[in-house]
Amino acid sequence: MFTACPRLVDPLLEELEVDPNGYWGPYLVLHDKLVDEQVRQERVSAEALLVKARSLFEQRFGHMSPKERDVVLAAITSKPMITMGREAPVKCPACGSQGWMAGGVEAIHIYVDGQVAVDPEEVLLSPQRFHCAAFELEVGTKLLVHLSDLPRGVFLDAHPHDYIEDEPTADEVIYRGR
Repeated sequence: MFTACPRLVDPLLEELEVDPNGYWGPYLVLHDKLVDEQVRQERVSAEALLVKARSLFEQRFGHMSPKERDVVLAAITSKPMITMGREAPVKCPACGSQGWMAGGVEAIHIYVDGQVAVDPEEVLLSPQRFHCAAFELEVGTKLLVHLSDLPRGVFLDAHPHDYIEDEPTADEVIYRGR
């Protein structure tokens, strides 16, 4: 638990434009070691999830012929079992069958005639969860970054206005003094 605290404070320091060296002072070395330890623990947890998932996959489907297994997996994994802003199919890092990445959608900005514009045909899915129905593997945001076989984002063929509001939020209006 204590190792997570420095990782929570660091973004605040950046947002407040406070120099981390000055804030942590002589404890900066300890801070760095705690952050490294937290990252190591998360990597071990992610790898343990994959080992457990592979073992469970083998228990459930190892006795089937490859053809039977493909048919069963296609039926089990054809629909997302998680819902958020948007879902996209991705290859499961544990078993290779189809899993589902879910998360929020962001506009993609492109240059058109020297101007920045929103891409009218594509959006970016920012992953927040992954699920594989073959053996109920579910991974949240904290461990997703440690599963290197999963994409950091998924480009989707979709109109951005279907997911992203054109109107500024109330906070933006207040902040900008409109």
